[in-house]
Amino acid sequence: MGGVDPTGTMSRAHLEIAHLIRLFVRLVEDLPADGPGPEDLRDLRKTLYALDALLRLHFAQEEEDYFSLLDARL
Repeated sequence: MGGVDPTGTMSRAHLEIAHLIRLFVRLVEDLPADGPGPEDLRDLRKTLYALDALLRLHFAQEEEDYFSLLDARL
């Protein structure tokens, strides 16, 4: 794993996580003053579920890839 960017293999996931966060922030900022409507709630939930799934997968991959290296060294 060494090299200049040892987390480079995860960079696509990092970009997608950042994209989903920006999307969620934009959805929240665009909410009407009187509260979210049904479509707003649907979009917010959809984005949060996507972010949750991506983060769970990403953390599992990190544990598998990077923590296994620690175990090998110990």
